[in-house]
Amino acid sequence: MFHNVLSFLKKKYSEAIRKHVLPCTVFCRNPLVLASFDKDFLSEGTAFLNAFSKSRAKSIHVFLQLGWERETPKHALPFAEKIKAILEQCDRLNITILANAQNEVQVLSELGLDCILCNHNALVEERRYPIIPREKKYDAIYIARITPFKRHALAKQVSSLRLIGEPSLWECEREYCDDTVHNQLKHASWTRHVDGKDIPAAIAEARCGLCLSQAEGAMFASIEYLLCGIPVVNTKNLGGRDELFPDFATKTVPDTPEAVAEAVREFAEHAPDPQRIRAATLEKIKPHREVFRSRLNAAMSPKKFPESSSFPHKLLLRCNKTPLQLLRYGLLRIH
Repeated sequence: MFHNVLSFLKKKYSEAIRKHVLPCTVFCRNPLVLASFDKDFLSEGTAFLNAFSKSRAKSIHVFLQLGWERETPKHALPFAEKIKAILEQCDRLNITILANAQNEVQVLSELGLDCILCNHNALVEERRYPIIPREKKYDAIYIARITPFKRHALAKQVSSLRLIGEPSLWECEREYCDDTVHNQLKHASWTRHVDGKDIPAAIAEARCGLCLSQAEGAMFASIEYLLCGIPVVNTKNLGGRDELFPDFATKTVPDTPEAVAEAVREFAEHAPDPQRIRAATLEKIKPHREVFRSRLNAAMSPKKFPESSSFPHKLLLRCNKTPLQLLRYGLLRIH
């Protein structure tokens, strides 16, 4: 009973604080150095500028992660224009884009933005994703919200399939969810939600993971599969998830159910060693972390992010921060 009351009070306290904190993680107060997701930062642009105007920091540096591809003109050009418009309103402000793909670095740099290659999947805490010995129950698992851009129908010929993902909240996508889950993939085992701490065990029950979207961001589930030691069946895509994929643990196939099912069968019969998959993925992660640490230290100078410290999971972005984390890493909203 006491535990339930304590949890309730903690939740309410967190919600009360969160209303007054901007969607970011602060690494240093003076100079002011913080990280945010592109969409969150742009949607709260005025509130961020208000907070910056009240700050006494000698300089302000924002690192922006990309939640959607910024390689194509449709998404790169308007994004660059919005970033430049914000920069013009604060002469102390510097913004560095953490690109998920090398092509994004080139495209956004040519548009005049400061951009480095630091895939957001490189900033997950790998200890959260151990390799767990489990009996294999499924040939493939797809962790993805039930929404059209995830292209679930490409998995309809995978006979042994686990789905994990909430249905879309958009009324216009309700028909897609009903058709996908209840018609085309009615043979699959579908779970709407699995707690983060239980994801590794769910992944361990599958022989491979699916990444089927044509465009999005770097797709957090893709790195979860690999760190948990299962290979990936992938389609060609924009957004950068391929940056951290070991070649031997990846099959990139045409956008057809037949090709996806065949790749799944091949991994089901001959899967790479889980420890090798995890080790190779961590090697690909290293340079991304190193370049971010270097740029973060340059922005924080003369202070330094401790060499012995790992970055907080996902930089605490779009995570359920504890009240202590909200107070320690938060930037107050100023109206």
